[in-house]
Amino acid sequence: MSYLVQLTLEDVLLSLKINEDVKQYIESIKGNLTMNIEKEIKNYFDDVKQNLTASISEGIHVYEATSVALQDVRNETKRMQDDMKSFWNSLQEVQQFIANQSDNLYEHKHHQCGGALQDCGDLKGTSCTSGMYILHPNGLSPFRGYCNMVPSGGGWTVIQRRQDGSENFYRGWDDHKNGFGNLTGEFWLGNEHIYKLTSQGNYQLRITLEDWNGDTVYATYKTFSLGNEDSSYKLTIGGYSGTAGDSMAYNNGKAFSTKDKGNRCAQTAVGAWWYGSCTYSNLNGEYLRGKTSSDKDSHRGVAWHYWKNRWNYSLMKSEMMIRKP
Repeated sequence: MSYLVQLTLEDVLLSLKINEDVKQYIESIKGNLTMNIEKEIKNYFDDVKQNLTASISEGIHVYEATSVALQDVRNETKRMQDDMKSFWNSLQEVQQFIANQSDNLYEHKHHQCGGALQDCGDLKGTSCTSGMYILHPNGLSPFRGYCNMVPSGGGWTVIQRRQDGSENFYRGWDDHKNGFGNLTGEFWLGNEHIYKLTSQGNYQLRITLEDWNGDTVYATYKTFSLGNEDSSYKLTIGGYSGTAGDSMAYNNGKAFSTKDKGNRCAQTAVGAWWYGSCTYSNLNGEYLRGKTSSDKDSHRGVAWHYWKNRWNYSLMKSEMMIRKP
């Protein structure tokens, strides 16, 4: 065999050997690559599975813990609802108890300090306090009155009060007949009520006065009554005693007058009273503050001549009240 042929044959064989080695190498690499990819994929999915399992497990734990917590909340809510219901029932029981006690106290007070009072004299000598009461003289319609339980054992039915000028007393006949004002403030009980009260028997009158210096005096009359409307509520008064001076003796036997009915002095004295020509007292007069402007204004104020021994002085307070002896 020639050298050239021999060389060519060796090259071919060598080439075939190289190709076989390369093929084996490639197959080796392919095998290794496949194994590595499969391993990595397997590892990845194992990790995913493990993480997913852990997450699911944790979620289950959270769910279970949440369920327990929700159940606890439900239990606590029910307990609070039961407590609130119990509290509400107890509160209703307390309210009912208070209402019953209030009713009992009212009934007790109503029995002791109210009921069918002919006048405030029915409360004389009791522990009842001053205030408004329902007065129901025999055979007459009931009406509200104010009882003063302080002076001389109490039991006084207040028929007039002046104290701050909050009420206008310069009114017509009907207002003075029926009464006006606030029983806890300034008011006139009404001539018709006074007439009906004093027609039940003998009554006395007590008047308390206060000036702008805070000094006080009083006047008591053993006899006091009014006639009916046909007599223009004619005044009967007498038997003075006290510290104020007798400024009502002149008014005995006089008719009641207002700006629209009776004596013209109601207009000049700016009041409503038992006037003659004109008067030494004017407790329903114009509410002025202390000394009036001049003698020309005499009688205009809340006047009581024989305390100050002058006409032109208007008092700060007056209260008229009646009671059986």
